[in-house]
Amino acid sequence: MIKSPLGFVRADSLHAAPVIRMLAVSALALGIGLSGHHLRRQATLLTASATPAFQNAVREVEQSAPAQLVAKVDHAVDQAIVPPVPVTREAEIDQGQNFSDMLSDAGVNDADAAAAMNALSRVYALNKLKAGQPVTLNFNRTPRAETFTGAVFQPEDTREITIARLADGSFAANTKIIPIIRERVAARGTIRNSVFEAGERAGVPHAVMAAMIHVYAHDVDFQRDIHPGDSFEILYDQPKTVKGKPVGEGSIIYAAMHIGDEVKPIYRVTFSDKTVDYFDASGHSTRRAILRTPVATVHITSGFGMRIHPILGYSKMHKGVDFGAPIGTPIFAAGSGTIEEIGFKNGFGRYIKIRHSARLETGYGHMSRFNPHLYRGAHVNQGEVIAYVGMSGRATGPHLHFEVDKDGVQVNPLSVKMPVGRVLEGAQLAQFKSGQTHIRKEFSALIDKENHAQAIKVSSNEAVSKR
Repeated sequence: MIKSPLGFVRADSLHAAPVIRMLAVSALALGIGLSGHHLRRQATLLTASATPAFQNAVREVEQSAPAQLVAKVDHAVDQAIVPPVPVTREAEIDQGQNFSDMLSDAGVNDADAAAAMNALSRVYALNKLKAGQPVTLNFNRTPRAETFTGAVFQPEDTREITIARLADGSFAANTKIIPIIRERVAARGTIRNSVFEAGERAGVPHAVMAAMIHVYAHDVDFQRDIHPGDSFEILYDQPKTVKGKPVGEGSIIYAAMHIGDEVKPIYRVTFSDKTVDYFDASGHSTRRAILRTPVATVHITSGFGMRIHPILGYSKMHKGVDFGAPIGTPIFAAGSGTIEEIGFKNGFGRYIKIRHSARLETGYGHMSRFNPHLYRGAHVNQGEVIAYVGMSGRATGPHLHFEVDKDGVQVNPLSVKMPVGRVLEGAQLAQFKSGQTHIRKEFSALIDKENHAQAIKVSSNEAVSKR
């Protein structure tokens, strides 16, 4: 039996008359406002009395009662008998989709999808969403249906966005900044084919290796000075998320190139004005007035001096060095200075000349294109991208023609001695010397820790393989 406003009615007689059907709906509707215990008792009575005649009567009730009332009753009974189960599903924004489209594809009804997207738009520019963005979707599941409760995604490594359904059924979104921690990492590598390849085998990020090469570019010719068997060691500060994922570029604290029998260490120094420079063990800055190789990943195709011109076919003085590199490879300003020439210049093709001082100029030829922000008279900093490798003008292949003019005379960029930068003295030098000892101890401790971890891993793998 179930209880209606008129008393107890046998469930198997609910199909007898429309009036009794409406009484049953009234009883269930009143049950929504009753205690959870009474509602569960009603549900138990209904289940226990589920004769075929009763089931037919319930179907008749559902067909004759307002849909919203039946849905509320269903929801109330579900909540009382089986609590909602939180479930998550992974989705991805496809090409050409917006956030609402992705939700609809995942089975979220149009009203909830639109409301969620509207909430998201208040904290995040929707046009920044990219195809392939993974999104975690949250639902509450009952025996009858799933209700969308929110979503979480990370548009950036350091940013998390959460969308959540509120008690009134609306949606709100908020942004959380994921904290970044900095971890010191030490590594060693032996060079077989290239410095980059050695760094990759040692687990050093490509950007950190590129930064190391850039620091040493003033003093080391990576095309001619480095040979198989040479090695490096490096200590760097790597930003990571709390989950251990590297983000951004690491900062080199210490490095040493072992070239033949010679060791070339460098140390990072941060001054009180927040400027940063690298120094050798004696306290001399590694920075020089001019970079010897103003383009990365190159090989020398023609040196400085007399040669048979590859196009003209006769002996001609080559007053620079040619660095072969793929078209589009960035070209850096060899030193800070002012653009004196920029444009097309005879056999040099696209050409730039930079004046660094009253005594020093550099020239760059055969580029495919210039940095569009440069113009005659513009100031550039050492290491700034000024153009890209090409083969404009008289050239048989893509390369950079690089020349150095010192005191009005063109000199060999690879052999000319350039003045050093800053030199540490007095108290600064003493503090720097003391810091070297601390850094080397830290490097050795981290290397020992890494070697120990690797030994345990190897031992564990061997034990598993013997089983």
